[in-house]
Amino acid sequence: MESFAKLKRRGTDLFSSLPHNLPSMPQLPHLPQRGGGSASNSSGNSNSNSNNGAPTMKGTWQHIAIPPLPRSSHSLDVVAGNAYIFGGEVEPRRPVDNDMHVIALPSSGAPADYYAVKARPSQTQPQQQQRQRLAEPQHPATISEEEYETEAQLKDPLSDVPLVSPPPVPVEAEAAAESEPSSATSEKGKGKGKSLDLDQDSVPRARVGHASAVIGSRIFVFGGRADASSSAPLDEGGRVWVFETKTHTWTYLDPWKDSPVPAPRSYSAAAAADKPRDFAIKPPRRAASWKEWAEGDSADVGIPQRPVAGSVAARAADEEDAGFGTFVVHGGCVAPGAPNSEDGRTGDVWAFDVRSRTWKELPPAPGPARGGAALAFARGKLYRFGGFDGENELGGQLDVLELGLDEFDDRVSRGEVGVFARGGWRSILSPVTAAAPPPSTSPSTSTPEEETAKLVPAPEWPANRSVASLELVLGGGGREYLVLMLGERTPSAARTHAGAGSFHGDAWTFQVPPEGRSAAGLRDAVLQALGRPTGEGRWARVAAGPYDDDEDALDARGPGARGWAASAPLGDLEENAVLVFGGLNEKNERLGDGWIFRLD
Repeated sequence: MESFAKLKRRGTDLFSSLPHNLPSMPQLPHLPQRGGGSASNSSGNSNSNSNNGAPTMKGTWQHIAIPPLPRSSHSLDVVAGNAYIFGGEVEPRRPVDNDMHVIALPSSGAPADYYAVKARPSQTQPQQQQRQRLAEPQHPATISEEEYETEAQLKDPLSDVPLVSPPPVPVEAEAAAESEPSSATSEKGKGKGKSLDLDQDSVPRARVGHASAVIGSRIFVFGGRADASSSAPLDEGGRVWVFETKTHTWTYLDPWKDSPVPAPRSYSAAAAADKPRDFAIKPPRRAASWKEWAEGDSADVGIPQRPVAGSVAARAADEEDAGFGTFVVHGGCVAPGAPNSEDGRTGDVWAFDVRSRTWKELPPAPGPARGGAALAFARGKLYRFGGFDGENELGGQLDVLELGLDEFDDRVSRGEVGVFARGGWRSILSPVTAAAPPPSTSPSTSTPEEETAKLVPAPEWPANRSVASLELVLGGGGREYLVLMLGERTPSAARTHAGAGSFHGDAWTFQVPPEGRSAAGLRDAVLQALGRPTGEGRWARVAAGPYDDDEDALDARGPGARGWAASAPLGDLEENAVLVFGGLNEKNERLGDGWIFRLD
């Protein structure tokens, strides 16, 4: 018979699996109690407490029982309750394999499971690339007269009355269309990297230091290194690899022929958004004859009195086949001499539109060029923290870039076009604690309150770090938090991947400003009207404990200090949780364990 603690934890799991963003009535802060106390804390968060005046949050760690899979510099993505691990290294700069390692995450009392998937190409890749080429703008003169002629048109007199006239087909235009290359991956890269024969690659090569993100049910991968004897990144001409989690196969997206592409890079950061997604509906093709106009699509779907069975399913299309969303890449290590680079690193930002297969450069991030930065999307904004510039670990500010969405509306159809930057980056700087004023012999003109204010400590701020985790989670009442965890504190003495530096083992949360119409936004508006702090736009240290100290002693120990790990939010499985896997510890050992962090 199961223990009471296990039954209690299983009930807690079932309750926590419910959506955390259900609308709820805002709770007004309690009136001050006698003696100046208050029934609620000043931050407005029920799970915050005061630690020497600094707000703190509570969280838990849970160890995942799976076979060890040691590696660092890999990628991790979570889709539909499964974690996908790709690439990485056990020995410095030696890629492990190009298998996709899958972990079925624990849920509702069921334990975790693990299996590996060999890399194999999708059977629909040639058809997809052909559709993409056909989707590219073509000269109207390349349309053949055969498209306007059918067997019915040759037999039925009604077909002899065309509604449009077929355009002529100049020989010069047809020859130019045939001679135009279908792919322009040869000379598109900015900067030099390790050039590959892309025609021979149907699956991605084993690699380290690549960037990945999820859009829908697909995982997008870009960049990295593949050769242990060279530090040059892979030069794939801007190609983005796509892993289909529905079929466990690989496809790729080559940029359109006129698209600029980012320089080849490794150890960059990536994030993704599901916009643009609502595209303009393509108007139906005009009928070529009166007979075709009168019949419509009755030959395919039938008539209401006699429908054709299966016609709707046969004509249905998956929106992911055409693609949607935006894949963003920032910074990283590039080859010497690459544009906009400093000492082999860059600080540029590139956005890849999945549907149009085009790269677009966004405003570069502030500060020195860097690799190993942490990047995340939240509320239409791109957040960046930390990184390594070749000499120092960076931090002390949280950089924010607001993104907008272009829309198309010609009064016939309307839809979303693509994302763009609303101005430049803005930085939230770390507050500096004011030092005590030096003693003065002259009479002071300041009041005692002003002198006391100079000695009040500033709010806590995460320490500088690189190769850390920055993920978005959802809290109660519609609140969203950026969770910053782990990361490198100081680099190795040799400044290379062959050694290990010192690492952080802490966790922090940044409360994302809510939308005005949400429950959290209404609550904050009430707090602000009463002159109370809301906690938005501030960092808070997380006091982490074991997920279930009665079950596993590892939970009480936690993951420990590490860097070069990979992380991903659990999404719909648990909206307040983040998965962390692998990494490097201070003993220069590659770790192969998995941990789930939950924000209480």
